[in-house]
Amino acid sequence: MWFDAERSEEVPSEDCFRIALKVWIDKPHTINRRLNGIKPVSERRLKPAVLDSDDTLTTLTERLSSVNIDGLPGLLEYFTHVSECSWKGATDIAGYILERDLLPKQIDKFSPLREVVTVFSESAVFYNISKTPAVSPSVVYRLRFGNDSRIHLDLFKSNSEDEVSGASWLKDHVLPKVAKWACSEPLAKGSQLVVPSLSQVPIEKYSTIYFNLKKKYGKHLCEIWPETTDPLKYVYEDIAIASYLLYDGIGVDVRKRKIWDLFGSGTKLMEEPITPETRFPEYSWWIGNHSDELTPWIPYLASRSRPDARVFLLPCCPFTFHGKYQRQHGGMSQYQSYLLFLQGLCQDLGFDVVLDRLRIPSTKRICLVCSPGVQSDPYAAAKTAGNIQGFIPSCIDSQQEPQQRQEHKPPHVDKFEPRAKTEAVRNCTQLDRGFLDCTVDHLARKLLQMDNETLCASPQPLDDGHWQKGGSLHLRELAELLSKEDLNMLKSQCGGLQTLIRNHKHIFQVDKGLVSLNIPTLAVRNVAPPSKKISIARPRAKRKQCWFHRNHPQGCPLQDGECTFIHE
Repeated sequence: MWFDAERSEEVPSEDCFRIALKVWIDKPHTINRRLNGIKPVSERRLKPAVLDSDDTLTTLTERLSSVNIDGLPGLLEYFTHVSECSWKGATDIAGYILERDLLPKQIDKFSPLREVVTVFSESAVFYNISKTPAVSPSVVYRLRFGNDSRIHLDLFKSNSEDEVSGASWLKDHVLPKVAKWACSEPLAKGSQLVVPSLSQVPIEKYSTIYFNLKKKYGKHLCEIWPETTDPLKYVYEDIAIASYLLYDGIGVDVRKRKIWDLFGSGTKLMEEPITPETRFPEYSWWIGNHSDELTPWIPYLASRSRPDARVFLLPCCPFTFHGKYQRQHGGMSQYQSYLLFLQGLCQDLGFDVVLDRLRIPSTKRICLVCSPGVQSDPYAAAKTAGNIQGFIPSCIDSQQEPQQRQEHKPPHVDKFEPRAKTEAVRNCTQLDRGFLDCTVDHLARKLLQMDNETLCASPQPLDDGHWQKGGSLHLRELAELLSKEDLNMLKSQCGGLQTLIRNHKHIFQVDKGLVSLNIPTLAVRNVAPPSKKISIARPRAKRKQCWFHRNHPQGCPLQDGECTFIHE
């Protein structure tokens, strides 16, 4: 017996419902955060006699709602037959029976859960065969497209006293999300790459490795992280990448990282540049993790090192062989166009290329997995060999200057330049302190002296009750206040005036290109919910002089005890 538990708002069409339903069936972890993914067990189809009989379908529902894992094979054998093609590629999905394991994230607490999904043209029914509600509802439920153009959530109960475990979660989370997917605008064809997630590794094995590495190293590395980057992002991102591709080998970087000192002698790390002449014939994998300028060179160097070399690329900043990559595919983002560029490059070098999506805390999470291609065509094999030996002339020539192409100079001789071992600091902090102070004072006083000055209420009593805020100017207008010599000096520091303003955010604030004075205000203390412990944080030590206290005609609007800067 089915009970209509909830229904969504109207959705555009039955086809939109089917698209959304496929997403929920294929990727339950996108809503159920206790899951890492699914592991397919079997895929079958209902026998025609079963599919055409409502009474038999009701019997099947009752049997599946009560069967355990041991009795499941015999039950499926009776009602179904082996499917000849996958349901994902089928035009008619009615009658498919999907048996799979739901894989939990916390493998130390929960075991995989066996689930069966019966798919019909206008609905799908979900059975928790394991009967445990730890990571998925134990209630039998159905998502159905109704005659009212709404998605219905139906619950199956053989008697009124059955436990309806997880019904609220299905109403509050699953149904609204599936309805939202059904109402989403479809992507224009060719406008975005559709890349599956973790398609090149066994999801169960990956989940186990990631869980163990995270438990062993995650918290400890975050506590001792010596770099200036955010450990919560980079530690767990690298653990996820290592779980995907874990090999013994060496690490090469043009500059030594602080974290290298934390590794033992068994970790082989080399501080040296990679050049077009670099070869590592003893290693079978070349891994480029956010390798920037080296990214397009890695597959070439790998192909020159050994014929069976494999490549893993996780690109971020887009570079060609000799500069920044310019988008070549209309209607696509720069990032996705760059992925297609790299895919074509690797294929020209004879690799079979597969794109996969990693589960890492980054927007740039699509990787290229390249394996040696098998080419039976002698012409294609000769072309690949020519690309490798000739350094892919068609790709390189288009990126060189006309004069260099005419002279036929080897591109890597004149063009390739590795990063310097010591990274220059170029954020305006290396300029003369007196020059910086004079420039900041000049700009700030100009904002104070503007005719369209504004007044704001002051936190402390003044003669007229207001404190002079000054006006605002666009960045280009501020630039006109400085001499060419001063601007050139600032521009030499990788950002110029904008970097200077950003480095003095305790004085200036920028909103849509308009610069104004950043009025000192009382800090707003975060109030934690009553149910959570409140930790008392120590006040930060004051390190900088308050510019407003020393330079503003009315002084700082805050008292010494209220201001986060020094009043002297």
